[in-house]
Amino acid sequence: MEDLDTDIQEYLESLRLTPDDNPERVHRLESLGSGYHNRYLRNGTETDLNAAIQQFRDSLDHHISFPLDRLRSGVELTTLHTEAKHWLLAHYTASTTVSLISLLTIRSLETSDRQHLVTEVAGLASDAAAIALIAEKSPYEAIRLLELGYGIIAASLNELRTDIYDLQEKHPQLAEDYITLRDQLDAPTASVRRADKLDFPADITRQVDQRHNADQKLEQMIEDIRKLPGFERFLLAPTEDELKAAAALGPIVVINVSNYRCDALIIEKRGLQGGIRARAETLEKPEPQLLEWMWDTIGKPVLDALGFIQTLSSSWPRIWWIPTGPLTKFPLHAAGDHSCDSCNTVLDRVISSYSSSIRALIQSQQRRLRVEMIPEVSKAVLIGMEMTPGHNRLQYVPEEIAKLSHLSRSMQLDVTIPQTRQDDVLSALRDCSIFHFAGHGFTDPSDPSKSSLVLTDGKLTVASLFELNLHTRAPFLAYLSACGTGEIKHDILIDEALHLISACQLAGFRHVIGTLWRVNDHSCVEATAMTYEWMKQRNISDDSVAEGLHRASRHLRSQWNSGSAARASKRMAAAVCAEGSPAATEQSLSSQGTISGPRTAELYEDPPLYWVPYVHFGI
Repeated sequence: MEDLDTDIQEYLESLRLTPDDNPERVHRLESLGSGYHNRYLRNGTETDLNAAIQQFRDSLDHHISFPLDRLRSGVELTTLHTEAKHWLLAHYTASTTVSLISLLTIRSLETSDRQHLVTEVAGLASDAAAIALIAEKSPYEAIRLLELGYGIIAASLNELRTDIYDLQEKHPQLAEDYITLRDQLDAPTASVRRADKLDFPADITRQVDQRHNADQKLEQMIEDIRKLPGFERFLLAPTEDELKAAAALGPIVVINVSNYRCDALIIEKRGLQGGIRARAETLEKPEPQLLEWMWDTIGKPVLDALGFIQTLSSSWPRIWWIPTGPLTKFPLHAAGDHSCDSCNTVLDRVISSYSSSIRALIQSQQRRLRVEMIPEVSKAVLIGMEMTPGHNRLQYVPEEIAKLSHLSRSMQLDVTIPQTRQDDVLSALRDCSIFHFAGHGFTDPSDPSKSSLVLTDGKLTVASLFELNLHTRAPFLAYLSACGTGEIKHDILIDEALHLISACQLAGFRHVIGTLWRVNDHSCVEATAMTYEWMKQRNISDDSVAEGLHRASRHLRSQWNSGSAARASKRMAAAVCAEGSPAATEQSLSSQGTISGPRTAELYEDPPLYWVPYVHFGI
């Protein structure tokens, strides 16, 4: 205790010597707050707790200090308020803290530096949203906080690439200046990496300073634009009316996961509502049958709340899922009991799509409206990697590309099959309408920006796709027929959606089809053929992409059910021969979960759920 008393006295003296206008004061306040809090944990004295709260509050409110330093104090202060169950104060503090995220100079940073920065705020937005609901704030307030602090890297890139047609029409000179600054920040940074062509460290320092200065000028310009009539909401989080308008084609369901509570926030064109808190609290303890557990805890409560209670064989309604936290790894579209006689599934009631955020969905919808202004491109770029250096052969890739080539030509698309080298692929993408990749995907466990599509001479990474700006052409579809193209293994960065699917969306593709984890080589051929066949029947409409994948998934599920039934029949027959009666079989199954005695795995065990991983992102 004496050591703590001494530390606090030293912190007080250091604070006294630090002027109010010194940015370092925020650190002195934070240290003093931690000292008081540590002493409170020792002695339980309310005076120390109140003193800790005051120091962290002063640190959070020290406006001339760096936003990241203030943000750290805000996180500590929020925790203190929640521990004391002071939910209104916790909400105010969390809201203030989340608002600081927009002040971080993230646009001027490299992707790797952005990733390092956002680890400081991992989970903050989800916690803030949960706290808002505990404090009995509206569902809109919870969604607003999520939009401010979720998918920060993608949001910063989307800001640079947002449509500014209205600004160009009404204020052309301002729009031109905005584009100039935007392009400085959005330019590829490959030149910085070519050390042999730069006079280090002078050139690196100069480029970093130029990007930082451009970012500061752009921030001021954005503030000036917001002062203009009709542009008050420029690059801000969507209003409640904009959220409802975004749900015109179907409801949007945001699943927020926090240590405080879990909620489904449902957005419909008629309004917003909270959802399934009581059912979702078992999230951290899923049952072994994952799909059935998701149905009980998420799928059924959400669809019942929306009135989607009928099992349909066609004309399914649409729904968009926006999961957060660990749920981003879960196949919400496949939730249900998929046994042959069951109809309790998401797949039988709605067509599911995903989005990394509501803002990303709104921007996709805006691009859809603008597409009539853009010359139509009818080029399909097909990449097939049967043989990939250092990887297993994918024997069904040639069949997939052959079928797709035939289908593309029947849809009046010009088929291009470039060399499978990075430069050739990137060059081909710049004027394509459809990009289809069939090959190996790689998910980097430590750096999501290095996750990639594997090519002959290297990898087409998330980071390189981030630098590919195709928004002026708005290509129609990127179909990534590879393993784990929507997968993130870095848990701290899971809310950033730094995977290949989102990278293609950020590049400008209106639709992206990818996978949540490993997929089967042969199943990829069937999923591809059925999806494109339906797109052809529907004249490559926007709705046809999600509809086509939905029908393909149902077809693959039917095959899986048939295979499971056949295997179950063989299990029963084998057990009857071994034990002498069906009753003995049932007893064996119920007691062990398996049949005793030798068995052949290929003959008797259920096949993997190869129909589950396929997902659609987009409108």
